[in-house]
Amino acid sequence: MIINKVEINNFFCYVGENVFEFDKGLNIISAKNSGGKSHFFNAFHWTFFDNIYVDKESDTSKKEWKAASKLNILPDYVIENSKDNDILKSSIKITLTAEFHRNEEIKNELVEYHFEKEISYKKNDNEIYPVSTTELNIWYVKDGETFFLEKGEHKWFIDIIFPVSIRKFMWFQGETVDELYDFSNPATLKYAINEISYFPVYENLVNVTKKSITSISDKIDKEVKKSKKLSEEQERVLNSIEYSRNRIKSLDDKKIEAQNELENLKESIFKEEEKLKGLDKYSDLKTKLTKYEYEIKSINDKIESLSTFGKEKFISKWMLNKCDDLIKASKTNIDLIASEIKSQQKNENPVPITLPGPEYVQQMLDDHICYICEREVEDNSPAYFALESRMEDFKNNQIQKILSDNLTELNRAKRGLLNELPEISQEVEKNDAEIEKLIALRKRTITLRDNLFSDAGISNGSEIMLGSESAEKILNKIRSLNSSKTAIERRLQGYDSDKQFEERSLEDLLIKKSKFITDTEGSDISEVEAQKYISLIHSVLVDLKSEALSNLINEITIESNKLYTKYLGGKTQGEIEIDRGVRIIDKVTRKSLSNLNTAELTAQKLAVANSFLSLSEKKMNRSFPLLADAPTSQFDDDNTLFLTENLSDSFDQIIIMSKDYNNLKGVERDEFIKKAKISKYYELNNDLIDKSGPDSRTNKKTFKNVIK
Repeated sequence: MIINKVEINNFFCYVGENVFEFDKGLNIISAKNSGGKSHFFNAFHWTFFDNIYVDKESDTSKKEWKAASKLNILPDYVIENSKDNDILKSSIKITLTAEFHRNEEIKNELVEYHFEKEISYKKNDNEIYPVSTTELNIWYVKDGETFFLEKGEHKWFIDIIFPVSIRKFMWFQGETVDELYDFSNPATLKYAINEISYFPVYENLVNVTKKSITSISDKIDKEVKKSKKLSEEQERVLNSIEYSRNRIKSLDDKKIEAQNELENLKESIFKEEEKLKGLDKYSDLKTKLTKYEYEIKSINDKIESLSTFGKEKFISKWMLNKCDDLIKASKTNIDLIASEIKSQQKNENPVPITLPGPEYVQQMLDDHICYICEREVEDNSPAYFALESRMEDFKNNQIQKILSDNLTELNRAKRGLLNELPEISQEVEKNDAEIEKLIALRKRTITLRDNLFSDAGISNGSEIMLGSESAEKILNKIRSLNSSKTAIERRLQGYDSDKQFEERSLEDLLIKKSKFITDTEGSDISEVEAQKYISLIHSVLVDLKSEALSNLINEITIESNKLYTKYLGGKTQGEIEIDRGVRIIDKVTRKSLSNLNTAELTAQKLAVANSFLSLSEKKMNRSFPLLADAPTSQFDDDNTLFLTENLSDSFDQIIIMSKDYNNLKGVERDEFIKKAKISKYYELNNDLIDKSGPDSRTNKKTFKNVIK
């Protein structure tokens, strides 16, 4: 496969039409940071897979995959210089040459395919809204006739030309290398090997011959049973052998079926995880939004509670706040009441008639003692007559008694209020302070919630909820698929265990059989001769399969180490070893090396991944381009040049986007282009459109300079 041309129109920093033509071999796109490299890489992903690798809202120093449908891809310059109701379009067109997709085998029948994707926006009140869904058209010309693929065929077609199991090796993003290449998982190697070689053919042939041997053995046993008189025990042994073989065959069939299911599930999981890119953020946003909404509601409830409490207290008590002077001034009126009571008394006793009460005065008359001054009261004495007079007053002065009671209550209330007034003031101030504090907290929380929307580039919580629901649906599907995957893996373990048990039983049965049926018996049966040849073929195929796998692993190891050494300019700490996984080992001790730097680990993964693509071309006559964004981000200057100079011989076509060539100028750059055998070399520069205008993205675009 060769990418021939990429035409970008109004896509992020690319304003207007930008055409990039590519050839076989090494193609370079050089630019500083923010020059347009990553958005060139995104042009492919947007067109083929509908996702984009952009900054995270929560941390712009990191990036994440996002669903393209959630993003506005128009350049700021185009938006700024458009008018209300203008229709603005973004589009990408990619032209590539590949083997005709209907061919089941490689026939070198090359067809030029065209991928065109477009979306339209409308400007209204300085806001941009999509007015169409993204439309992808795929077409090709064959035998002079143009064919358009149906929309329902698009996903199927893209999966054919970019196989899922090897896709991750073709689209290299330097910042995601750890996510892309998990070589600690043996399945990563297995799937890649199946894509880049004819190794699956050996597995199929071994399975076919194995089934043939079992089938012929059953036929031979049946023929021998017909020609020889057997005991009941011997009959049972032969029947058990037949059952055991059928059981093993059934387990093999189930195992193959389960393995196919497992591979389909893994591919489905991978596809769902691809869909999740860009949507997974909504789950985090929903959690944060739910937290903020709960906090706002909780604060409102507390404010409401304090307000209700304040209203109740105001009615019952707080309305007297700051009434100190008024209450103290009531003394004048209280003294008037006291004077009125005194004027109605028949004696000059200043003590109110209610003090002491009649029951106490009667008690003092009965006991002949004054309990106030604690002196005796003799009959007919002045003191005795005073007490009798007091009792008479109780009987004759009911109005005075009522006034005296009220006077007593007024004095008690006055003292109580004067004691409580300082507490009332404190309570009011505390309640008001708590409400003000909660209002300030609510304001901060609402700001955080609103910032959540603006930082994420969305207008309201409903979009978060919808995105979260979509992400949750995908996550639930992934969980369900993983659960099914775990169940199948357990089932496979069960099949393996049952098969091992059955094979041991079959061995015991065959030993028993050999005691009453010799190898020479049944020599006249035609299937016996066929069995010998098929057994021989099966044995040879098993050896060939093992040897083929060993040779293929060896070739991958050699190719990986060759690339690994080249990428690091020969300065490696060890070498790559591939067994069930991939690791770096010491060349002498053969022990695994740890604490390798990031550049060495990146070079290792890049070398192994690139060896798959390289061997795919050699083994299957099927080539894939390598598109790499910032592949040398972890390398120093020397290793960057070593890597680049040695890449062109590894692939049919490579397109590298990097800032690491930006310092090369003039003669030095020309020598580098010649030494690295570079086919096309573009320099990108994001600069002002109007040199006298503002230094703003609304006045910038990416300029393309064709060096070669």
